[in-house]
Parts: sequence; structure tokens; C-alpha cells
Amino acid sequence: MPLSSYHLVSDFDGVWTDPTEEYRAVRESVIRELAVCLQGDEDLARESIERIATHILETPGVYGWQADPKDERLSSFVDEDFFCLPAAIGHYLAGPNLEAPLVLIREAICRHWPNLPKFMDHCFHSTCDAFRKEVDHDLAPGAEGVLAALLDAGVRVTFVSNAPATKIQDWFGHHGFQVEDAREEQANSLLRVYGRAGKQWLGPSNQALKMGGRLLFTDRPQYREILIREDPDMVLGDVLSLDLALPLAMRQEEHPAAPSSVTLLTRLGPPDWVRDSIGQGGPDHLLQNVRQLPDLIRSLASTPRMAPPSQI
Repeated sequence: MPLSSYHLVSDFDGVWTDPTEEYRAVRESVIRELAVCLQGDEDLARESIERIATHILETPGVYGWQADPKDERLSSFVDEDFFCLPAAIGHYLAGPNLEAPLVLIREAICRHWPNLPKFMDHCFHSTCDAFRKEVDHDLAPGAEGVLAALLDAGVRVTFVSNAPATKIQDWFGHHGFQVEDAREEQANSLLRVYGRAGKQWLGPSNQALKMGGRLLFTDRPQYREILIREDPDMVLGDVLSLDLALPLAMRQEEHPAAPSSVTLLTRLGPPDWVRDSIGQGGPDHLLQNVRQLPDLIRSLASTPRMAPPSQI
């Protein structure tokens, strides 16, 4: 396959960015907003959040992003999803067996907010909005060079992200790239974006892949619609459940729009259950940073059959 006909569908945050600073800002926002609920006691807020985080990370297969508070299923798990901890904190606080001090924390939040998810959503979205106003081009090292190389080779790149389209457009726009909104009828360039892609929203069925003893739910209608429309050669993401479980399931279904390659990129190293899935029903390839992407795509495009699973 010539590179000029290759189509990459990619997540954005965590793949093309280093989300460390934005994550820290979100975590500090949770502490600050909780302190408001606790009549200004920031020390108690910080101590409580640290205690909850410790509990959560002791059993990460239980906690994660519960996108619909009425639905017990998780869209992603706290140990694989960089931005999942605030949602997991809300998930934990909603549980039935809290220690007495944390029951008081929950009650304090609910005196100020209609429910825990609304509080956590406020902390997350308000902080991300403020971060984007202050930081307008925080890409991972070398990301702009990688994108330029792919576009120069004629590779079509479509970002499918839960972030707003304007974030991707602005951050790459700072480096001179024009990213079209893929939902616009006239959008037909090599570089496009679907923002607010809704990868987290689960459909009514319990279709799932089982990996590492966990269920990765794959009925994600909004995301599926985009993948069918785009028909990618590769799907690239940093969260197995959120970004890659559905493409893997579509491949098992032998869906005509299923990608031939599914690639995980994680700079911090994946949890063991994710690493053990590489090439064993999970992603085909594991990258440590986006600078490794062009070589992988070149090797796949020049190989008649899908390259063997690799960890680069």
C-alpha cells in the first residue's frame, strides 16, 4: 500500500500531547473545589483526596469512568486512563461502604452540588477550559515534526477525540497546521478532527472484550459511527478501553471498516493487564512516544500482510 493512501485515525490527548501538567491542574482543582465545600479547609481536602486515591489504586479494576451515573458499567479504568482519576473519585465516593470521615466528605459535596458526577465534571471541564486559555500549544516533543512528515508522505490523519475540536485546531494551528472539522461537509483535506467524539458513551448491549479479567465494553455507538465513516487503516490511542476496544471488536466481527492495525501509545508504561494483551487479542503494537509512529506506518504500508505484533 502506498503511504499516500494510508489513513490514520488517532486520539489526541496523551498521544500527541504530554498531559502531565493538565492532569496536575485538574487534580489541584478537585482539591480546591472540595475545600470550598469544606468551608475553606484545604488541608482536609488534600488529605481526603489522597486517601481516596490510595483506596482506588489498590483495586483499579473496580474504579474508573462511569460516564452515566445510572449505569454501573465503566467506560475506562483508572489505571489505564490518565484523566480518569477525578471521575473515579466520584465513583468511589458514591459507594456504599465508605469510612465515616469520607461519608462526611460526600455529604459536604452534596450540600453544594446536585450530585457527585456534576461536582467532578465541573472540576474537570472548568480546569481544562482554563488550561487551554493559558496554554495554547502544549504538544509532546517532536509531535509537530511527526505530523508534518506524515502529511508530506500523503498520509491522511483524522483526530477522533473527546476534547473539543478547537483544542486540536488551536494547538496544531500554533505550528502552522490547518485542521479541518470533519463534521463539516466540505472537509476533505488530509488533516481533520472530530471533537467531542463521545467515545465514553455506551450503548444498551453488554458486548465486551475480556482482557486481564476485565470487561472492556465495546457497544459505543457514537464512536462506531465515526469509525465506519472513516474506514481507517490504523487506529491509535493511549487508553485501551476508550480508544481501542471497539476497533478490536470490529476486527473480530470482520467489519469492513475495521482497521488492519490497532496501536497503543503510552509514555508511562501500561498496566500489566494491558501490556499482557499486546498481540494476544489486544493491540498489535505498543509505542512509547509519537516520534516512533512514522517508522511503524512505513513498515505497515510496505508490508502486504499486517506486521507482527511489536513493542517498540
